Amino acid sequence: MTDASSSVDHPSADNYAEGQVLPPTFYDFERVQERLVEALQFQWRIEGGRWSFASDGPWHLIVRDWWDWASHEDKPVPRIPLSREQHARMEEASGWLTLAPERDRKLVVLAVTALAAGRKQVPWRRLLKPMGLTRGADGLRMRYSRAVTCICHALNGADFRA
Repeated sequence: MTDASSSVDHPSADNYAEGQVLPPTFYDFERVQERLVEALQFQWRIEGGRWSFASDGPWHLIVRDWWDWASHEDKPVPRIPLSREQHARMEEASGWLTLAPERDRKLVVLAVTALAAGRKQVPWRRLLKPMGLTRGADGLRMRYSRAVTCICHALNGADFRA
């Protein structure tokens, strides 16, 4: 079988017909973003797994009393360490940040942190202040998109300019 994709060293979505499955080594935007989110969640497991929700609540003031049925049985929940494969995946995806333009790395980390915390969408307006900006939330979204796309192109072996 001869097709145009067999003569290309690096896979590209342009070399495949619509509906044809891309090779497993092809990295698209969604796949890269999912791996970055996964890497951050693995990192949280290593660092102690801070709970990112309701951190401003008075949860630290709650104390169990003697009549609580399980207060005498309180034991810390054991953390399951990462497997070697999970650790390797985390290290690999963390290294991908160096493939993004240097000025956008902080933005990528902030956006991925929001997604890893369980948000369905990145709160671009909330990222303005940490990025030192007062306006331009849509610009941050576009910068993030371009940065992740740069990572995709680098992983797929394409020649790109940041």
